Amino acid sequence: MAMIQSSKFKGAKKEAEKLLGKENVLTNKTALLLNSFDGSPVKSLPEAVLEIKDISKLPALIAILNKHKVPFVPRAAATNHDGGAVAIKGGAILNLNHLDAVEEINIKQGYAVVQCSTVNGNLQKMLDKEGFFYAPDPASKEFSTIGGNCALGAGGPKTLKYGASLANVLGADFILPDGTEMSLSKNSQGPDLLSLLLRSEGTLGLITKLRLKILPKPQFKRTFLAYFPSLTSAMACVKEIISAGIIPSALEAIDRATLQASACPIQAQALLIIELDGKKNELPKQAKQIEALCQANKALKLEIAQDENKRRALWQIRLCAAAALASLGKGLFSLDCAVSRANLPKTIEEISAIFGKYTLRAGIVFHAGDGNLHPNIAFDDDNLYELSNIKKAIKEIHQAICALGGTISAEHGIGVEKRAAMALMFDNNTLKVFRCIKTALDPKNVANPDKVLPIASVSAKKSIPAQDIIPLIEAVKRANAENKPLNIIGLNTKLKLKKGNILSLKNLNRIIEIDKTDYTITLQPAVCMKELEDELKKHNLYLPVPAVKGSIGGVFSAKTLPALKDYVTAIEAVMPDGSFISYGGKYVKNTAGYDLIALMCGARGSYGIATSLTLRLLPYKSGKSDAVPFDKWHPNTAQIKLKKALDPNNILNPFLFEGVENEKDKTS
Repeated sequence: MAMIQSSKFKGAKKEAEKLLGKENVLTNKTALLLNSFDGSPVKSLPEAVLEIKDISKLPALIAILNKHKVPFVPRAAATNHDGGAVAIKGGAILNLNHLDAVEEINIKQGYAVVQCSTVNGNLQKMLDKEGFFYAPDPASKEFSTIGGNCALGAGGPKTLKYGASLANVLGADFILPDGTEMSLSKNSQGPDLLSLLLRSEGTLGLITKLRLKILPKPQFKRTFLAYFPSLTSAMACVKEIISAGIIPSALEAIDRATLQASACPIQAQALLIIELDGKKNELPKQAKQIEALCQANKALKLEIAQDENKRRALWQIRLCAAAALASLGKGLFSLDCAVSRANLPKTIEEISAIFGKYTLRAGIVFHAGDGNLHPNIAFDDDNLYELSNIKKAIKEIHQAICALGGTISAEHGIGVEKRAAMALMFDNNTLKVFRCIKTALDPKNVANPDKVLPIASVSAKKSIPAQDIIPLIEAVKRANAENKPLNIIGLNTKLKLKKGNILSLKNLNRIIEIDKTDYTITLQPAVCMKELEDELKKHNLYLPVPAVKGSIGGVFSAKTLPALKDYVTAIEAVMPDGSFISYGGKYVKNTAGYDLIALMCGARGSYGIATSLTLRLLPYKSGKSDAVPFDKWHPNTAQIKLKKALDPNNILNPFLFEGVENEKDKTS
């Protein structure tokens, strides 16, 4: 049990008591102990626990703590696995559990407004009575909060079809570390602060309210439970389901070790749970296809549920998988990573070999449709030898994941436990950008400090730009050296710049790769939207956005198609100092580090120049999202701070920030 001795809170105590009431400022030993841990092995005593019962008092409280440089940690259900809700720097725990009101459910317009600590499952029950549902449903939904789900990027089984938490957030209220209030919207002009700030694990501020997308309950639902003789046959079935243009609402898998822990009577090596939902006139055909594909891939046994009771029974083996593994010891390490679908079998093979090497009681459950794995390791906390081996195994698992181009976190976040592994995944340039973001918005380092970013790790990873990017890098470095700002254009259909020191990207127009196994495309920014649509049609692949005028890079940087951001899984960029960064990959889910895709989306080239984008595709035609007008962008407080940190010389598209005062702004 650690505690950072500090007298900082003493200076803030009187002001906090005056604001919240003495009864809500707790410093007794019991309160501190009860708030010293979360769902991870990390433990540390705070200096105080502040009970937040009035949401309107939070901005003033954050301002007080910031003034006195008191570290603060947002905390509600504390179900996270990586130490994110532990006060490792002392300071104050903000107990947000009282902020759990569902303020509005608007069936007609399809949204719900909730406070940050609304329990996911409670909202689901309320919506169910109205014939609606909220798509993100992590395994912890009966006790985890929606604010926590968003802060960590949680998703659950339905992510493949409906997206993870942030894809289902329309807007939110947020408080920066200095107490500044912000109202964030997905469709606002400028960078996508909604995604960047919300999914920052509390290190860039505090979520207070969320406006969520809700959907009518599907008319049709069918669940399949299929046992396979090998992991290879199960993964072949997954690939064929996706290739057939079928996107199930859930596509879950369990390995042999987990089946054994669950006392499964079937001698299978893998299990798939497949669930379809939608309209009655669309999905019966798909259900027959899935049944045929399971049989074609030598399923040992296939169970099909058409009513709710049977469906719930089939789901029990998946829902109880972690508990079954935990019962093998006194505790459970639940890891979280993702790779491309094509690399799933090899990844599972390597992780299983690591389990065997250290003789661990462990198994893997995974979201087979999106490549998100959860290696679970049972342990006894009094067995120091075993704990040492587990620590070594976790390091090797992270190394294996990164070597396969994966992410060390897909929906649990980084917290404390995975900070060091960030240096395996990102190069020093990208880590530097993360630190710039943190320093820009939290210069006093009070918001959940020492989380997410590695403390002292230096990365050995290198991101190498393509040869045709080298002249761009040199041009940006030269502009800095000569203090000659650059106006960045692609096809110039949005800004229509004709004056100034113009740097054109029009020659960066290559489609680098179309991957029909993982359903991704990697391309340069000047590829025309119409050209992209035509090329994808040749391969029977689709991006569900209209082929509007301009280039893919222009549409992305202008954010005239806000839904496009949800399909971008990786970005390479040249930063304002001429450094080259790489973020993301071919995996669908990634919650490692700050969301640099969100940072660049809508920034109009002012934070960096995107040199390539990787997008996930669909194997079928889908309804296309709406475009929004390209309008004037008036940068707000947070966006100005980010610009000053990332581009202190205002080298890239300087006109966007010229004459803008750094005044406090309550809007986005």
